[in-house]
Order: sequence, then C-alpha cells, then structure tokens
Amino acid sequence: MKPLTNLITLLALHSLGTAHAEQSPSPHCACSSHAEVNIKRVDAPNVADGFVFTGSINGEDVVTAKPTEVPITQASRATVIAFLSAKCPCSASHETALKKLFEEFSPRGVQFIAIHSNLDEACDFTKAHFEKSAFPFPVIQDRSNQFADTFGALKTPHIFVIGPKGAPLFQGGIDDSHNESEAKKHYLKDALTSIAEGKAPPLKSVRTLGCVIKR
Repeated sequence: MKPLTNLITLLALHSLGTAHAEQSPSPHCACSSHAEVNIKRVDAPNVADGFVFTGSINGEDVVTAKPTEVPITQASRATVIAFLSAKCPCSASHETALKKLFEEFSPRGVQFIAIHSNLDEACDFTKAHFEKSAFPFPVIQDRSNQFADTFGALKTPHIFVIGPKGAPLFQGGIDDSHNESEAKKHYLKDALTSIAEGKAPPLKSVRTLGCVIKR
C-alpha cells in the first residue's frame, strides 16, 4: 500500500504546485497588447544621419491600460521620446524636469511621449509608480523591447528628439548628472530651445546616464 500512498501524495503536491503557478502573477511587465509596433527606422541618404524614423509609438498606456498611438511626426517642431524606468533613481530624479519641459515647450510645437521598456519591472509596480508621477503625456509599454531596439535606447532616462520629417535631432541624457538637482548642463532644454526657434541643437548627441534597460 505504501507505493500507492506515495503516488497519491506526489499527485496531490503536483496539483497544488500547478494551481499556485496559475494564480501567481508574472514578475515581469508583459501587460501590453500583442499588436505589432508601428515605428520603423528607414534609410534616408539625404539626411545627415542616413536614416529617419517613420510611423508611431503604439501600445498599451501603462497607467490607463488603454491602447494608445502617437504619430512621431505630427508635432510642428519635434517629438521628445523619453525611455523611463519605474525603479531607476536616475530616471525618477528627472521626472519633474520632464514635466517642466513639457509645460514650457508643448505650446511651442513639441510633443512628449514616454516609453517603459524594462522587462524586469512588474506591471503593478510600474503602474503604481507612473500613476504617482502623473505625467501630462502617455507612458507606453514597450513589448519585447521593440521600441528600445529600434531607437537604440540603452539606459533610463534616454532621450530621443525626432523632427517633423522623422530625422533624429538629439539623443542622450537630459542633463549631465545622475541627480537632476545637481545638474550644471541641461542638454535637453538647450536642444529644445534651439529647435523651438527653428535652429539646430548646439549638441546632437550627449552621454546618457542612468540604469541599463533590462532586456
């Protein structure tokens, strides 16, 4: 009878383990829809970098869970794309600065989009963080790092500024410090000031500080 008892015990333990696995939430933020992303990097020999971006940032809004799509070339001056994290201290330190830049430059033809690409950050944690952040622009979940790979985003915060014809105008960090309150050079603000005036940014590419995007 003992072998039969052992078999029954093993089956019961397996059943409990399976039920627990089905009820346990995924630790990763895989909460976005499975729609294909609409952004593309296209060769363009006639522009300085040799390529442009076309399409839109589309996916699930981290906060509202609603499908969201923002064309990257609809703004008259530029589109700021900010790769952000829910747990990176450097990313969190620059959230207020991004909101201030939105207030200053959105009336001047600049639109803002945030993208969350870190696959190691749980959905509930990510949603709670960005609800508290209360950005006045959408935060889109990046399914399988497709946006991060298309733009070449490496860290958070990593900024890309795209012109109305899809050409990259600026990329890199928001400023020269991990902590925004200690920054001495404000790269993104300088770039947007020039762009809003119809000029090229003083620097096109700067060092990106922050936490590595987990893929």
